[in-house]
Formats: sequence, C-alpha cells, structure tokens
Amino acid sequence: MLLALFNLAKKEPVITLFLSLCRTGPQNSSNIVYNNHTFHPSFSPLEGEQCRGVLKTGAVSQLQVGDQGVFSKKHTSIMLGAFASIFSAHHSAVAIDGDTPPILFGETQIRYEGAKNDAFPLRSDGISQAIRIGLEYRITDRLTFLAEGEGVYAVLDDYNDGTGNNPLRPVIPNPETLELNRLQLQAKLSDETYLTIGRQVLAFDDQRFIGQARFRQNNQTFDAVHFTHRFGAHATFQAGYINRVNRPLGGDNINGRFKGGSYYLNAGVQTPIGRIGAFHYALDLTTGLAAVPNNRFSSQTTGIRLDSRWHKDFWGLDINASYAHQKDYAENPIDYSADYKLAGFRAYAGATRFGFQYESLGAGNGQSFQTILGTRRKFQGLADVFLLTPQNGVDDYSVFFELEFANFGVLSGLTAFVRQHWFRAERGDSSYGSETDFVIKTGFWGAEWQAGIATYRANSFAADTQRAFVNVTSRF
Repeated sequence: MLLALFNLAKKEPVITLFLSLCRTGPQNSSNIVYNNHTFHPSFSPLEGEQCRGVLKTGAVSQLQVGDQGVFSKKHTSIMLGAFASIFSAHHSAVAIDGDTPPILFGETQIRYEGAKNDAFPLRSDGISQAIRIGLEYRITDRLTFLAEGEGVYAVLDDYNDGTGNNPLRPVIPNPETLELNRLQLQAKLSDETYLTIGRQVLAFDDQRFIGQARFRQNNQTFDAVHFTHRFGAHATFQAGYINRVNRPLGGDNINGRFKGGSYYLNAGVQTPIGRIGAFHYALDLTTGLAAVPNNRFSSQTTGIRLDSRWHKDFWGLDINASYAHQKDYAENPIDYSADYKLAGFRAYAGATRFGFQYESLGAGNGQSFQTILGTRRKFQGLADVFLLTPQNGVDDYSVFFELEFANFGVLSGLTAFVRQHWFRAERGDSSYGSETDFVIKTGFWGAEWQAGIATYRANSFAADTQRAFVNVTSRF
C-alpha cells in the first residue's frame, strides 16, 4: 500500500488528506494516547488549540504535490468527495502487510468567514471546506512512517484569498488547494530521543515564533530534520534544520513558500518556579519571484521565557514572561535589531478564568520585530490587523475573561471567551486603536462548533475592521 501511495502522488496531486486531531485547554507534556496508540509530543504544551498527534513532524522536498496550481472547483470537489467516502467507509479494514496495522485518521472542517474593512469598497464572505486524512504506520518498534494530505474547497468564494482574485475585497487567506501536508519518517533512537525527517509540523512554546497556524484551513508545515531529547521528566532539548516552509497562503500565492537554510535550538528545564526555557531561531527565508527575491523576513532571534503554573483544588494561577532580541540574518538587505517583551497571568477560579497580558514587538532601527513563522492569530487580536508588525512597533495591552460550562443542555463543554485589546506604537506611543474579540465553543452532534467575532476600531493605524467566523469540525 505504501508503494501505491507514492505512485498515486506521481499521477495525481491528491495523495491522502490530513490528520489534525486538535483539542483545547491547557495540557501537560506527557505522551498522548489516540486510538490506543501512544504519540510522543514534539513540542511544549500550549493554551488553546493543540495537536494531539504532532509527535510526527515531516518533509521530503522532492515531493512538491499541489505546488503547481489550484485545481478547478469541479475537479477538487469530486476528488475530495471521493477520498472522504472511501476513507470513512473503509478505514477500519485497511491493512499493510505485517503484524501492526496502520492507523488511518482524519477530520473535515467547514467554515464560514466574513470580513469588512473600511479600506475596501466590498466586504468578503467565504464558505470553505477542508478535508484532512492521514495514515500512520509503525514499521518497527523504533521506526514510524506518516503520510497525510489536505484539500480545501471554496463553496462560496466572495472573498480575496490572497492569490490575486477579488482585489476589492479584504483578504481571507483560505485558498483552494490540494496538496501533500506531511510526509515523514520518525526514528526512536532511545526512550528519550527522537529524530524526524520529512515534511512535518513544528510548534514551540506558545507558538509565537514558530507554529502551525492552526486556525487557517491550510496548515503550515516545514520540510525539516527535527531532533528532540528529553532528560527525564524535567528538561528537554530540541534542534533542527529547515529548508522550506509551506505557509497557509498556499502554493499559488507569490509568498506562499519560504525557501532557504534555517536552523533552530529550543531547550527548557523544570524548576521550582516553573519551566525556564531558552531558544535561538536563525531563519533564512526567501520568497517572491526568483528574479526579484524577497529576503526581508530573514532574521536571527534569541530569547528566554518563563512558564509557571500554581494550581490547588479549584484555584490556580499561570504566569508567563519572555524576552527576545532579533536582528537581520542571511541575505536580509535591512540592517536592524529589535526587542520583544511579554508578561502576563491567567487566574483560575473554578470554571472561571481571567487575566492580563502585555506584549511588545519593538520598532528597532531599520525594521520592526517580526514573527512571520508564528501562529500569529493567537496574538494581537482575531481581526488580523497586526499580522505584520508596523514600522513603529506595537505594544498590546489586553484583558480577558473566560467561562466554561461542563454541559449545557445538549451542548457539551460550552465555553465563552472575551478579550479586549488596546494597541499603541512602541515608538512614539501613539494610539493605534482597540479591539474586542468574542468566541464561543461547544460540542454538538459529535462535532466541535466554534463561532467568533472581532471588531477593531482604528485611531491612527489601519482602518475599522470586523471579522466573523463559524467553524464545524468533525473527526473520524
């Protein structure tokens, strides 16, 4: 079957469609069990969306399925429907020669997303469906193979997907695509040491600097070699090399891929006051046309962070703090340096959570602090106004409140979340504007439902912006 999978990849850019398997809420970093199979996490625990099977990271740059163009709606719709039907109907019967059968899993996600921006004459409205299916096969006790892909189809495409269509509408970066999402081989060198080679997911700490960008229909993956070692239960060390980044923008976007030789180091140790971590990300990132390459996002970032958790009975307190320094790297034509600062807390009182966070991305000299590979939507508001840091940097002051109900009638795990942001320039201290975000999540009919709205009110930066979304995610 593995041979058939590769033959299919050569004939049609459809090869299996993705896994995901994400859940919400704070988690520990112990091994994760899914379908009676233990996954080894390859990154530290996060708040919010987390991938349950991201032990397996992956690449193989020679297999660039789906990079050469977007298929017609008819073709994409037929292929997605066929794959969903085949895999959902027969996944329990699939077997590969050997004692251990493969694990086949996936998800389907349909989303409405709307955007209104006063800088554009028309609003954007889009309904898109993503189907992801993955196959994991344990070749030996120490060697595991994983292949997965994803397809995104626009049911309603009255939006600018970032590929040049609908330029009079705000961008909603959910382009149609059909591509290989992950293809990786993971070696268990010892009980504490893993090496993963191939197209894979990488996510570190709170995903501010390197993450999966999980909200978007098209996931962010890395063609990389990833090494991780755990020193018992108290310390971790991770290192790796990246030669390509497959961004959520897709292969048809001029900036949808980053190429270049990047490396990273990430380490952490558990202490009486919490986890103390250090990191170094040397990112050589080239995008744009080959004749006119864009290297301005190449950077070298070095920093430290603290994550403390103090919990007892129904009470708890989380404290997070971080500092990083960034400067130009590789072929970046801009000579600059800038600083990053983070400080915040989250308090728990039964089912109620509230907190405050201050985050600063400095203006620097020549260019502001950028986090182009991070899960940027987790930070600085859901209206997506600050995906790129303004020239004068940005200081974000925010407060949030969250209320969770175990069950609410036919709804399971109902959670309501509201956050208020105040944005100011890091240099000059002028008021950029403010934003209010509201999100509600629940389980219903065996699926996860999520809806949210973000309202940005501009003072001196960008234009008034509103974004709304509704997600329905089902896993199989």
